[in-house]
Amino acid sequence: MTDEPGRAPAISRASAGAVGAAALFGGLSGYVVLLVATHTLTKAATAEFLAFWSLLFWVMGALNGLQNESTRAVAARAASVGDVTRGARAVPTSLAVGGVLCAVLAVSSPLWGAHVLGDGWRLLVVMVALAGVAFAGHSALCGALAGRGDWTAYTATVSGEAAARIGVVAVAAVVGAGVVGLEAAAAAAAAAWLLLAAVSRRVRSGTTERADVDAPTFLRHVRATLIASIASSAILVGFPVLLRATSTDVEYEAAAPFVVAISVTRAPLIFPLIAYQGVAIRHFLGRRAEGLRALWPGVRLILLCGAVGAALAALVGPWAMQVMFGAEYDVSSGVLAGLTVAAAALALLVLTGAATLALGSHRAFATGWVLASLVTLAILLTPLPLEQRSILSLVLGPLVGVVIHVRTIAGAPSDDG
Repeated sequence: MTDEPGRAPAISRASAGAVGAAALFGGLSGYVVLLVATHTLTKAATAEFLAFWSLLFWVMGALNGLQNESTRAVAARAASVGDVTRGARAVPTSLAVGGVLCAVLAVSSPLWGAHVLGDGWRLLVVMVALAGVAFAGHSALCGALAGRGDWTAYTATVSGEAAARIGVVAVAAVVGAGVVGLEAAAAAAAAAWLLLAAVSRRVRSGTTERADVDAPTFLRHVRATLIASIASSAILVGFPVLLRATSTDVEYEAAAPFVVAISVTRAPLIFPLIAYQGVAIRHFLGRRAEGLRALWPGVRLILLCGAVGAALAALVGPWAMQVMFGAEYDVSSGVLAGLTVAAAALALLVLTGAATLALGSHRAFATGWVLASLVTLAILLTPLPLEQRSILSLVLGPLVGVVIHVRTIAGAPSDDG
């Protein structure tokens, strides 16, 4: 198949399958870590680990905005869209951004560290900050590799990070390192890309890829995607932090089964879709004129998966939770079905966000995610029982963002920077 001039080349079926396998492996790595934590820690220690895990992935998820913009910018440069003569280097520029953001995180930690992370929060903040800087490089590298269509190196980088996480967490568990050891192991995996770049010339070459715009413009675009990513991560992976901040300590510690259930129900939809964001952005980048028609196949698939997943969660979810995590992790079928519907709503927001970003509508992309997170937080602050307010917030918040993105996609393509 011949691609149109100025259009990002379509991904082959083989490459799409490889990206899918890497995404599945990434999702499974999260399950493995949760299994290790729940089977080696007490229920209270597991709740503590989940707060750290959530904060870690909130920071890494926020920095995932670097991948989104790197994908768009490198793909646009490859398609000769825009001024490519003085393009910013995606990975070094992103590392600098990650360093600044993680420094702000560390400096602000006395305001929130003890409440979110408990005793020993200073060490945990250092772990998160160092992991965040490392992940900024991982995120930009994945974006650069996706942007140039090097799916082999992309899948190796994504899979390598997931494999490193499983490996170091397993070692920490075997040697009995305790909750702090598991937390350190989970954070260390963010630097796996450095090892891959050292041994693979193909992966290493991704660190030299340039954007389609100069550094100031790239940073301006990154600012919008990071705002969106901070907001998206609050819902996607930082939700337990929000839940802890809006609940009493006793209420949160008792909610460990529910917090685990959130991760279990969303991983099958969310983790693959996040890994596929690079593919989705390239897909929509070449089909901007199609508007909502380009979006519909993905929407239809998410709705189908959400409906089937909710039915399965209701039928076998409670049994599966207790088989995987133990008798203490008893969650009702209605709650598991509701959380699966919430995962589908989040998946729709991720998909519409990718399409909006491909249009160059950075402001609308950020607005959709920010409003979604604000609605989510507002519902969490209501006096409803923990499970009810959590499910409502995770359904209604993302749907508000979907509406913003769909309205943008339905209109004429624009670059509002």
